[in-house]
Amino acid sequence: MSEETAQIASSIIPYESGKKARYLSYRVCNFSIRESTQLAKVTERAVRYWRETDENFAHIDGDGLTDLRRQMANEYLDMEFTRNFRLVLQKDFEVLFKSVTEGDDVLTDREHNYLIKLRNHYSPQNLAAIKQLLGGGTLEQPFNFTNLTLTIRREREMLEIKSE
Repeated sequence: MSEETAQIASSIIPYESGKKARYLSYRVCNFSIRESTQLAKVTERAVRYWRETDENFAHIDGDGLTDLRRQMANEYLDMEFTRNFRLVLQKDFEVLFKSVTEGDDVLTDREHNYLIKLRNHYSPQNLAAIKQLLGGGTLEQPFNFTNLTLTIRREREMLEIKSE
């Protein structure tokens, strides 16, 4: 289980730390009881005891797992989508920026084909869909796609400076 996955699982478990939380974090990630006990380094006897003495634990390790697994899946998908979407926007920016600053004739065939396909995705309908996915903003503070793009560009430049 990756560090990000473990953090998400831990964040949705109502136990802050300890063996119960560690065990349940594996259960939420679809590990079996036996796998979860081994990974959390607890005995099945301890798990049975927790079920008998802790009603909340018994619920979570039983019927409550379905809802927690659904929540885990949604949060994990949101995180992965956001990470990947950021990389897509970065790639889009790099090709577009090169095209504008250096000219289309400098683009490789691959970049040119990418640019042609890219243009189809920058439509008012797609922007509306992206806004909806990202929460859409509010009347007081509307979603600002330009700020998102500039933030991504600044982060990219900071990474380039660090790598030099």
